[in-house]
Amino acid sequence: MTTEQASRGTVRCTEQEAQANLLAVLQLCAAGKLRCSQKTHRPGVTTVAAVAEILQDGDFYPADPIAAFAWPLLLQAGGLAELASGKLALTSLGRAALTKPPHDTLRHLWQRWLNRAVLDEFSRIEEIKGQGAAAVLSAAGPPRRSPATTR
Repeated sequence: MTTEQASRGTVRCTEQEAQANLLAVLQLCAAGKLRCSQKTHRPGVTTVAAVAEILQDGDFYPADPIAAFAWPLLLQAGGLAELASGKLALTSLGRAALTKPPHDTLRHLWQRWLNRAVLDEFSRIEEIKGQGAAAVLSAAGPPRRSPATTR
């Protein structure tokens, strides 16, 4: 998608793309090509570039690798991969995902991401200070109840 298309509000259907990308990223992980920081669990620049290269229809915005940054984090949050000496390695769940229907694995990843995200999405924004350590930003707590319902 070009920047011009993005500014005009182009719709991008991603169901088939996500399934293809999941398998491609799992294969990249199985080949030992994904590296992440031991401290923050974030993918390195080389890993983001490697993932961006194999994405079926490229990233959402060419200048800002959102999907390429997110896939290694999704694998970790979903328990499909774990860090070993700075490299992501497939877990038994990740190896099994290579042979399962991708839509089942995507559902699993979504459910796990909601509760076990490796980092807050805002951590990609470098202008927000104080994000050097893992899990610095935390999820919002439950909404406060209105006074009428607390009696």
